[in-house]
Amino acid sequence: MESKKDSNFVRRHVSQLKVLARLLEHELDNGQGNKDVVLDRELGESILDTLEIFIEDVDGARERGGKEAKQSGEKPAVTRLN
Repeated sequence: MESKKDSNFVRRHVSQLKVLARLLEHELDNGQGNKDVVLDRELGESILDTLEIFIEDVDGARERGGKEAKQSGEKPAVTRLN
């Protein structure tokens, strides 16, 4: 069962991806009718930063969760993303 702390962590980090998805959707809409979409370098760097922060946070939480589970003798829960 997912704790409230875990739920808040996931919700907070998924919101980053939602903002990123909206941004990319907006950029694609602006380029409607064109085969190519051009992103400003600054925008590309912001997208990359957002993804890297998300990955670091999730990996850090996974490592912390694994250590806590080992200390308590519990097996870590497996979450599948499809």
